[in-house]
Amino acid sequence: MTSLQGPSLAAVRLSDVDLGLAHILDEAELAKATTFRSGTLRDTFTAGRIALRLHISALTGDSPGSLTADYFCPTCSNRTGHGIPQYQLPSRAGRLRASLSRSGNWCLLAASLDDAVAGIGVDIENGSAADFDGFPSLVMTANERGQLQEVPTALKARFQTRLWVRKEAVLKALGTGLAKAPSAVDVSGPIPAGLSGPPAAALWKVEDLRPAAVGLPGDFAASIATWQPRDVGPQ
Repeated sequence: MTSLQGPSLAAVRLSDVDLGLAHILDEAELAKATTFRSGTLRDTFTAGRIALRLHISALTGDSPGSLTADYFCPTCSNRTGHGIPQYQLPSRAGRLRASLSRSGNWCLLAASLDDAVAGIGVDIENGSAADFDGFPSLVMTANERGQLQEVPTALKARFQTRLWVRKEAVLKALGTGLAKAPSAVDVSGPIPAGLSGPPAAALWKVEDLRPAAVGLPGDFAASIATWQPRDVGPQ
């Protein structure tokens, strides 16, 4: 388990997660698992949710089965298992913000005990995940495409993937996911641009993670994004 100025991070192999622990999930999470027609996808989803509960339990000392999932989707105001990952804990008031990202057999987990954090998002991908025709026009802003022109050809795929995981981390922290077009959000700097509403004026932190520092294979790209309302001030 690794701490990054507040958020607690950990990488796990999904195949190492004991699916026999599915009983620690609550009804909303189990119901969400049944929506996957593929057994492989269902097991991957279940393993990720189990791993996230175990990660939070290790951080807070609460029993993993005592957590109450309170996922919230700001788009549809839904609390039935999708949206922003957050949990109610027996040991503390308020909701604990969390995030997870899966890629292949790996999952990166994040949780924050900082009540000032309004959103947290992590994302991981294999280093060549964004190496396909059309990626710049579909996903990148004009500013990002301009920066891409300055990148040596051999490094373009890695550059694109780095931007992709940063965008995914920001969109997860917003709670919108890909409901908001990635091409509308510029993540070439430490503060995302192109946002609207309260998050546009928030205190943001977007960072690239060293794979080895969080326990991921070296060919991965990983990022974390957090934001808090500006009137709260730095913690």
